[in-house]
Amino acid sequence: MKCEEDVKEDAHRDLQDQLRVLRDGFAEAIPEKMAEIEAVWASVESNGERGIGLGGTEFQVLYRLAHSLVGNSGTFGFNDISECARTLESALAEKAPNSKLQEAIKNLREAAARALRFSPPRPEYLDFPLSPLSNVSSAFSKPPLVLLVDDDEYFSGELLLQLEGYGYQVKQCRSLTEVPAALEVEMPDALVMDIIHPEGELAGPAFLSSLISQGKALPPTLFISVRDDLSARLEAVRAGGLGYFTKPLEMQQLISRLEVLVGYRGPDPYRILMIEDSATESTHYAHVLRRAGMQVTVVSNPLQVMEPLLTERPDLVLMDLYMPGCSGLELATVIRQQDAFMGIPIVFLSSETDIDRQMSGLSMGGDDFLEKPISPEHLVASLAARVTRARLLRANMNRDSLTGLLNHGNFKYHLKLELSRAARRQGSLALAVIDIDEFKRVNDTYGHPVGDRVIRSLTRHLQQQLRETDILGRLGGDEFGAILLDTDEEGALHRLDSIREAFSAHHYRGLEAISETEPFAVTFSCGLSGFPGKTNVGANPDALIELADQALIEAKLHGRNRLVVAGA
Repeated sequence: MKCEEDVKEDAHRDLQDQLRVLRDGFAEAIPEKMAEIEAVWASVESNGERGIGLGGTEFQVLYRLAHSLVGNSGTFGFNDISECARTLESALAEKAPNSKLQEAIKNLREAAARALRFSPPRPEYLDFPLSPLSNVSSAFSKPPLVLLVDDDEYFSGELLLQLEGYGYQVKQCRSLTEVPAALEVEMPDALVMDIIHPEGELAGPAFLSSLISQGKALPPTLFISVRDDLSARLEAVRAGGLGYFTKPLEMQQLISRLEVLVGYRGPDPYRILMIEDSATESTHYAHVLRRAGMQVTVVSNPLQVMEPLLTERPDLVLMDLYMPGCSGLELATVIRQQDAFMGIPIVFLSSETDIDRQMSGLSMGGDDFLEKPISPEHLVASLAARVTRARLLRANMNRDSLTGLLNHGNFKYHLKLELSRAARRQGSLALAVIDIDEFKRVNDTYGHPVGDRVIRSLTRHLQQQLRETDILGRLGGDEFGAILLDTDEEGALHRLDSIREAFSAHHYRGLEAISETEPFAVTFSCGLSGFPGKTNVGANPDALIELADQALIEAKLHGRNRLVVAGA
């Protein structure tokens, strides 16, 4: 009987096989797509529609074919075709003369011919992590449901497989007319829709706007498109779009936004720190926010706010303007003077109606001012909007773009926080500093794209085999950090050694054709330190990092591909 790891690996291989089939199917369809473009262009020339511009039927079809090719070919790794198709699309949009259009189609024709002769590099989407959203999806009785609306079979098929790989359940609609029935059967947790459909250049947002005008309920919506102009983005916003992504997609950006949209119902709820001296009001508002799924910590004395700021890691601070011992204006100033809390939204909730006083609150570091009394719906919506934006900004600033892990600075902040918590609760943790062995040789021999693939592979191994509560970061280059909570050094040693063995058993190839390259393996070395550990340095994050670094150096000196515990 297969173990869980074997099942995951089989599922991952099956998913990659399906993605390859889709990519191969798109490659086989390139001649057909080019034939369509050539036929429409010939019709344009013979029918003399040149003067009609994009308003002409043939020009509309040609434009749609071009911009469809921009997104698809880029997504599947045919970048040369994508660039030439974009040039044609731009020439059509600006109503360029026939000579320029002919040149653009000629270049596109040549790019397509080259693509059929030489296979493009393996696209990055074949190396995405299996389930970085497991912390969210595990809170659902079933995976979060995404409704995908796109009439392009190749793009939508590839995107469906990627979303399923990230832990989502996906339903597809190939046309706008299928959407109302799909919404009636089961309301999805999120809607992902293309802007452009056969009905028109902005048919997607126009269709959703019509549903909204009929009083239909819609899930959080993300739009995707090859268009990157302001008018398309405006229509998406007017249709209630909460995100806009251009093709070819940066998958990690789309997943990050989906995580925020559906993740508030998961095990990481919005964390609100409420500073309110009135027990009656704090109880009322805390109840409202908790009913909305938020986690609320109430502080009645503003002079005691520093401890929960550090330990609870709030997404937002909600405070009154007038409190005993310290005003909200003063407290906001104190919070904003500390770099660690510069990005936390501060919202004042007060009965103050004087506009000058409200503006003073905003000038002293506040982000919003809500007047009491306030309806529960207004309060929840206002705070949710602030937290959503703050989490997105933090994800962009605090996460490594290649792996999605915490960056170096944010990882050290979490280490300091967890050490403080472990010391206060007489708990334990282990710190691991991991470095890929001879990584420069991988980059020099096979190129940086292959090196990036190795980095993402190690990321997947760590994410899949460590617990959801453990904290991962990319410290720079090929160096990673892991904070294993409630774990001593011995337990961390056994857990990471099994990851080391699994990682070293994985094989990679270069970007050339598989028949021309030999597979190669990569290993890593790891240094471990702990609190309380063998060296008794206490809850000192810098000392703990230094010990783990020294242990890592010792592992390298003793032959690599091994783990060393500091002080052992």
